[in-house]
Amino acid sequence: MKIDHLQQAAHLINQGRKVASAAVGEFMRSEFRYAEQRFVVYQLNEGNLFVMCGPKANSERIDIAVEQIREDLLRLLTAAALLGNATGTAASKPSSSPENRDKKMVEKSGRLMPALVAVAFVLIACLGFGFFYLLGGKSTQQTAASSVVAAAANNSTSQSAAPLSVAEKPAETILRLHGSNTIGAKLAPALVETFLQRELHATEVKAVAGEKADEQKLVAELVDGRRVAVEIHAHGSSTAFKDLDAGLCDIGMASRSVKDKEVTALARFGDMRGPANEHVLALDGIAVIVHPANGVNELNQDQIAALFSGEISDWSELPQSGLSGPVHVFARDHNSGTWDTFKTLVLNGKPLLETAQRLEDSRELTRSVAADPTAIGFIGLPYIKPAKAIAVAESGTQAVYPTTFTVATEDYPLARRLFLYLPENPQDFYSRDFVEFALGESGQDIAKEIGFVELTIHADKPVIASDTPDEYSQEIADASRLSLNFRFRTGSASLDNRGLRDIDRLVRFLGHYPERSPQIKLFGFADNIGDRAVNCKLSAERAGRVADLLRTRGITADVIKGFCEDMPVASNATSSGREKNRRVEIWLQDGRG
Repeated sequence: MKIDHLQQAAHLINQGRKVASAAVGEFMRSEFRYAEQRFVVYQLNEGNLFVMCGPKANSERIDIAVEQIREDLLRLLTAAALLGNATGTAASKPSSSPENRDKKMVEKSGRLMPALVAVAFVLIACLGFGFFYLLGGKSTQQTAASSVVAAAANNSTSQSAAPLSVAEKPAETILRLHGSNTIGAKLAPALVETFLQRELHATEVKAVAGEKADEQKLVAELVDGRRVAVEIHAHGSSTAFKDLDAGLCDIGMASRSVKDKEVTALARFGDMRGPANEHVLALDGIAVIVHPANGVNELNQDQIAALFSGEISDWSELPQSGLSGPVHVFARDHNSGTWDTFKTLVLNGKPLLETAQRLEDSRELTRSVAADPTAIGFIGLPYIKPAKAIAVAESGTQAVYPTTFTVATEDYPLARRLFLYLPENPQDFYSRDFVEFALGESGQDIAKEIGFVELTIHADKPVIASDTPDEYSQEIADASRLSLNFRFRTGSASLDNRGLRDIDRLVRFLGHYPERSPQIKLFGFADNIGDRAVNCKLSAERAGRVADLLRTRGITADVIKGFCEDMPVASNATSSGREKNRRVEIWLQDGRG
């Protein structure tokens, strides 16, 4: 394999298994230890072997090590071949003498020698081009290699030595996820377990409690006998960025977007708002529920916050309720991710009423509200019944009823994104693969099972408000809207990171129409910052930008229109609201006329 091909392979492998497989074909992965450092060997489909290790290079030692490592690496891997794997684990049947041991080494590794030679020369080539690194240390490479080979030989000849049992083998931590409790409580463990089983072919996965609350490790045994662990610490979104900065985690979990000061602190990892660093994992939505006999059908966020904080203490203060008497507040327990979401999106710093009844079980909370005419509570979308959910409005917008569709489009005010953050060039070997798995179909199915709203696209025919502009109403007559909005950065036609991935999701969704393709209608919108004429132009440009991206993938939009700053779905008084209003909606209508 040529050096430029090796460099390409290194770049692709670092981006993820799926990306690399698509470019260079399927490959096998194994590991070994040399000079107390971890090395990873990739066997590509043409028989080439590619060796990688950590990035902290001691450049002064690279040239010296080239000649030293040639013989040492061959001896090390030959010994590993004799022992049956690449990590130096003791063989189950010891040899009777050094002479027999050497003979068996040659016999057992005969078929592997061409590959081992290839490893050595690929290794040296990588050293010369600076993307395979030897880590610094006090001992020389020669001494370290000799020690490893000697230890392996001693293990194979000792009559008292026995293979380590599974329980005795230490688990190697291969991935660390820190941050949001909303993600870390249930979703992250479920994703990690399935990732280990499907992607790394783990035969057994167990959860082990950590030293502190909200900490755990998922320990797995792989088919090659290795034991690996994935660490999950769920202490809040801010710890995602603090621990990334401190080198304590590989992936940060957050139920909010990264702040400006965090972007600055983590600049050495690339642009934390860029598509290589920031990934929308799923969506979270909270429903506000009341007794079915309560006359309240919609509330704005300020009213909801006042009810749950005790500022509104009697239903008579809301005449539309048709009730009088004290408001009975029900809330999830403080460890709940649902509570974390509600506290952030609704209370916004206000304290919860001290007399609120805190419940751990979502079903019990819903039943309690449904049994009390003066009750109000909040719950995840799957648990609304038998209570009644109400529509929620932001300032200056139409009230929106909570459904998986309105959460998916992010039109519903009490919806938020859940994020994964990682460095642009991760130094571990699993971060990128895990993120790709989590954002793929299998990962999104898991998010749905846990109770979050997945990013998979669906079509629906929503109820249209009576004050909708005539032109818009005519365009969407008999059309179905898709469960995504393309959103944009301030004052530009540049898609945000969810939008970049949603383009590919949309292409796959449209591929389900093999016969008669539907008409595709793209409608752009802007926030109200700046001159209206500028916003009208910008809204049309945004719709055109999505059309251009679809065109490059062989799909042509039939209608492309901008609707200025009209029909906001969120308050333009807040940055998060303006972000929701900068959008492109996608509608489908049967037939192309």
